[in-house]
Amino acid sequence: MMGVGLIGMLAVVLFNTWANGSGDESEGPSPLPVTATPAVTPPSVPVAPNPAPVTTEVVVMDPAPSAPLTPVPPTQSQQPATAEIAAPELQPSAPVPSGSAPNPYIVLILDDIGNSADLGQRAVALPGAITYAVLPHTPHAASLAEQAHSLGKEIMLHAPMSNQAHIPLGPGALTDELSRDEFMQTLADSIAAIPHLQGVNNHMGSALTERETQMTWVMEALREHDLYFVDSLTTPRSVAGRVARQQQVPTITRNVFLDNETTFENIDREFKRLLALAEQNGSAVGIGHPYVQTLEYLEQALPALAQSNIDLVPVSLMIARQQTASAPTSEQEPDATKTPTGAW
Repeated sequence: MMGVGLIGMLAVVLFNTWANGSGDESEGPSPLPVTATPAVTPPSVPVAPNPAPVTTEVVVMDPAPSAPLTPVPPTQSQQPATAEIAAPELQPSAPVPSGSAPNPYIVLILDDIGNSADLGQRAVALPGAITYAVLPHTPHAASLAEQAHSLGKEIMLHAPMSNQAHIPLGPGALTDELSRDEFMQTLADSIAAIPHLQGVNNHMGSALTERETQMTWVMEALREHDLYFVDSLTTPRSVAGRVARQQQVPTITRNVFLDNETTFENIDREFKRLLALAEQNGSAVGIGHPYVQTLEYLEQALPALAQSNIDLVPVSLMIARQQTASAPTSEQEPDATKTPTGAW
């Protein structure tokens, strides 16, 4: 009985020893370490050590073609948009050596001056030798002509002439319904209304400039007043330039309208086309208007042009250069003088 009890006690001790893990288990292979799962960190966006500044002059957003372009007065915080202006043809060129050919040049005329004082003053303030075509008998015609002249700018009469669309012309209109006396008096009154005139161009005139009789009357008046004529070429059938030459009135013809469409994209494209024509032919004539969009563009383009190899000259200087170029040489007879030709 006592033996059975001792055996039972021994069995209990051995069982407890095994259950508590004592013995030699600590000297066996160590269990694999438990490693904590690393936190997931989102990838960072690489940042350049010295990022280039964002310049509004480089990023130019043009309004969608279907959206009207609403003029927004520039503020001090706004940067002018000039990226598209700095095209290859506006890059500075090396100085021209003495005795070499002169730079290509353009004439830039701004029509329709006189109705708006604000836009007219902004137009007059543009840099460079712009020529201003002033509408007769408009509220600010004389004062804007005086301001432009005081800044050394050239003034023309923007003579209203009848058009094929029958758009009203306002005061000073020249039409084929006027008698010769009425026609000449109307033109004389318009010439007298604008101070410091050096020439005339046509406002509209797609109908009248096709009529040789009325164009002859115009040139007779201009010859009497010692004025030149610029054909705005509002119709491909214009006879104005030919009649001017026949009447010995100095004349040139428009190559490019800048702003038939008043979007930045169109004005920029046409301005660059004007420069390309000057590079190709030596000179070119562009016409624009005192629209807000055109003025905003030119306020940026003209300073860039001043750093290029293309000159901006008034109409009278272009005519003088062409007359010099067409003058007979010592080998030519005096009657061999050629009428200036070229892109116009």
